[in-house]
Amino acid sequence: MLSRYEPKEVFVISSNENFQRYVTENLPDRDYTVVGEAHSCTEARQKMMGRGYAVVLINIPLSDECGTELASDLAENTSGAVVAVVKHEQEAEMRQYLEPFGIFVLGRPFPHSSFHQVMYDAASAHARMKIIASENQRLQTKLLDLRIINRAKWVLIQYLGMNEEQAHKYIEQQAMNMRIPKRTAAENILKTYEQQG
Repeated sequence: MLSRYEPKEVFVISSNENFQRYVTENLPDRDYTVVGEAHSCTEARQKMMGRGYAVVLINIPLSDECGTELASDLAENTSGAVVAVVKHEQEAEMRQYLEPFGIFVLGRPFPHSSFHQVMYDAASAHARMKIIASENQRLQTKLLDLRIINRAKWVLIQYLGMNEEQAHKYIEQQAMNMRIPKRTAAENILKTYEQQG
């Protein structure tokens, strides 16, 4: 989870050097740091591969593509919050297109206060996505544990003639006696009996 003073890494994608300079010089506070820049969609895809950022700023359009496809790809495939900066006259249209992907839209020109607010909102969204991803991982691990334990129960039923309740208690007892997680006890049972089959 992000703490108040943990740096929030920002990646800036813009064909306009002035925009990149503006972002670097006008981040909301010391928590935000520009850690990467790209001038085109192609360069951004290469530089961002396998990396995670709290906020990705895309100044649309870019030199090689519009940038909306890149924005939607990043929103779908990363936990970073994506902010699309667009011309003021395109803001309503872009908002209608990009917001369903969870992308923040900021029309330019904009006052510092609007830039700061969208950065705070984006960082908050990123923090929330990290919490959700962590919870999702925890639930997936729990589900895998249950599958392995259930497989071990059925092995005990098959090889030792136990009923389901007896098999469950046996796994719990093994885990307690050996001071190991139930999943590990179940894995040991599977190794023992599945090799016999």
